[in-house]
Amino acid sequence: MRKGNFYPKGVTAIDQAFQFVFQTEGPAQDIQIKIYAGEKELMCIPVPDSCRHGWLYSIIVEDIPKTADSYCYYTGTTQITDPYARGVLGMNTYGREKKELRYILPKDSYDWEEDVPPGHSFENTIIYGLHVRGFTKHPSSGVRKKGTFAGIQEKLPYLKELGITAVELMPACEFDEFEHIEGQYLTEDTNRNKINYWGFKPAYYYAPKSAYACGKNAAAEMKDMIRALHQANIEILMQFYFPEEYNIGEIPDILHFWVEEYHIDGFHLTGKRLPPVLLAADPFLKDTKLIFEHITADEIRQETDRSGGGNLAFWQESFSIDMRGALKGDGGCLNPMLFHLRHNEEKAGVINAIAGYNGFTLMDLVSYERKHNEPNGEDNRDGTDHNFSWNCGIEGKTRKRTVQLLRHRQIRNALALVFLSQGTPYLQSGDEFGQTQDGNNNPYCQDNKVTWLDWKLLHTHRTLFDFTRALMALRRAHGVFHREQPLRGMDYMGYGCPDISFHGEEAWRPSFSYHNRHTGVMYCGKYAKDQDGLEDASFYVAYNMHWEPHEFALPKISRHMCWQLCMDTASPEMVLGTEKVEAGSVILAGERSIRVYVAVKK
Repeated sequence: MRKGNFYPKGVTAIDQAFQFVFQTEGPAQDIQIKIYAGEKELMCIPVPDSCRHGWLYSIIVEDIPKTADSYCYYTGTTQITDPYARGVLGMNTYGREKKELRYILPKDSYDWEEDVPPGHSFENTIIYGLHVRGFTKHPSSGVRKKGTFAGIQEKLPYLKELGITAVELMPACEFDEFEHIEGQYLTEDTNRNKINYWGFKPAYYYAPKSAYACGKNAAAEMKDMIRALHQANIEILMQFYFPEEYNIGEIPDILHFWVEEYHIDGFHLTGKRLPPVLLAADPFLKDTKLIFEHITADEIRQETDRSGGGNLAFWQESFSIDMRGALKGDGGCLNPMLFHLRHNEEKAGVINAIAGYNGFTLMDLVSYERKHNEPNGEDNRDGTDHNFSWNCGIEGKTRKRTVQLLRHRQIRNALALVFLSQGTPYLQSGDEFGQTQDGNNNPYCQDNKVTWLDWKLLHTHRTLFDFTRALMALRRAHGVFHREQPLRGMDYMGYGCPDISFHGEEAWRPSFSYHNRHTGVMYCGKYAKDQDGLEDASFYVAYNMHWEPHEFALPKISRHMCWQLCMDTASPEMVLGTEKVEAGSVILAGERSIRVYVAVKK
C-alpha cells in the first residue's frame, strides 16, 4: 500500500494495482477497504490517516487477487457510500428493493475502435428523447433484449429510418428506483414504496444504471450502444438531474468523466442549483453540447464574455405554451407563433418541443383537456393543471371517425410547427406514431404499459410516422429551415427580398391583429444552402390555424419561377405531386392546416 494521487476520484486500475480515492462526510476513524470475490470477503485493508487530505482519501493497493470483483468502504462497522463508484452490485434487477450494496472494481479496458463523435451543430441537430427502459420494454417492441441499452442498439435501423441526429436519454446513471412516498394526498393503500420510473433523484453519477443492461457489464453494454450510434452518425446526449443539496463543485468532474470515459456528446442539465457559467467557460466541454433550462444565453454572457459558445443551448418552455395556443387557434396566438418560427440565438442553440416526457404526449395533447393521473395514487392532484390542450370535441379515446381525422391533422400541424421553426427540434419517442399515456401527464411512477412505447401503433398510425419522417427530411435538406445565424427580416445582401418575410391574404401585407389566426411566411433561398452545399430553394408556408379555410396570395418571385406544393397537413401523406401554381395566384388553405410551397422553374 502507498499514498496515491487525489485525482481522478473513484477507483482506477493502475498496472497491477488499484488506486482508491474516496471521501468521508467528516472526520472519521478506523477507515477500511474490504475486497470481495462474489459473496466472499478476500481482504480488509486499513487506510492510514497519512493517506488523507481534508476529507478525501487516496491509497494505491497492489497484489489484489485477480478473482476480486467488488469493494466497500467502512468506518468501523458503518459502510461508507461511494459517490464515485463506476458500478454498483445489487441493483441490476429492476423493481427489486436494494439491500446490501457493493461497488464494482473496474478492470476491463474498452476498445472504442477509433470511435469519432458526429459533431453536429445545434442548427443541424434533431433530438429524439427516450427512456432507456420504456423505449423497448413493451412486448411489441420486437427486440430480444427489452428495456436495455442493447435494446436501443437493436432499434438502430428504426432510428436511422426516422432521420433523427441525436438521442437524448432520460436519467441513465445508477439510481434506486424505489422511493418511499410520504404525502398528505396519499391513502394508506398507496403510502408505500413506489417506483421512480423517470429517475430524477440523487444517483451514483459515475455509474450507468445496471438494471438497464441485459448482462452483468452495464458499462460495456452502454459503450457498445454509444459506439453503434456514432457509427450511424447519431449523437448521444444524457439528461442529468442534480438535487438542490448536491455539491455543485462536483458537476464539472462528472461531465468530464462521461465525455472521456463514455464519449457522451452532450448533456441536458436540470436542477435548481447548477453552475452554468462555470460549465459554459470550461475549455474541456467546448465541443460538448450543454442544454440548460430556466436560464438564457444573455444571462450567461452577462457573467463573462468568455462563456458564450456554440455548444450552449437553452430549453424554451415558452415554445411549448405558445405553440399549443396556436395549435388550438387561441386569440392572440399569431405573434408568439411567428416569434418562435424565426427565433434563433447568436452562437447558441434554442430547443423547441411542443411535447415531452413531462406532460401530455402529442396524441394526448389533442385527445384530453384534463389530466387523468388517478393511477399515480395521489388523487389526481399531481401534475400540472395547465396543459394548453384541446380534445377535438371528445375527451379521451373515441371511434368517431371525424374526431380521429381531426386529431391526426392537429398532430401533423404540431409536428410542422416544431420542424419548420428555427432552432433545434425535440421529438419525444413515440410521438411520431401516436403514443398515448391515457391522459396521464405525470407518469413518473408508472413502469408499465402506460409509459412503455406500444410499437403496434407504428403499424396502426403508419401514415403519421411516414409524415414525420418526410418532414424531418425536408428540414434536413433545406437550410432555410435551420439557419446558423438569426433571421433578420431584411434584404441585407441585396438579393431583392429579405431572408424572411410575412404575408397575409394579400402578398406582402400581413395582419397581426389579435383575432387573426392565419399568415404566410416566405424564406428566400439565396440566404441559405441546401444539403448539397448549393444555393437553397425559396419556400412559402401558409399557416392557417383558424377553424375556417382562408385564401393566400402567393408572392411573386423570379419570372422564370413558380410555386409547387410539397406539403399539406390536411393530407395524411406528404404531398410530393407536380401541381404548380403561378406566383401571384390565390390558393386556399383548409381549416386548421399548414401548406408548404417550394419555388421551382416553370
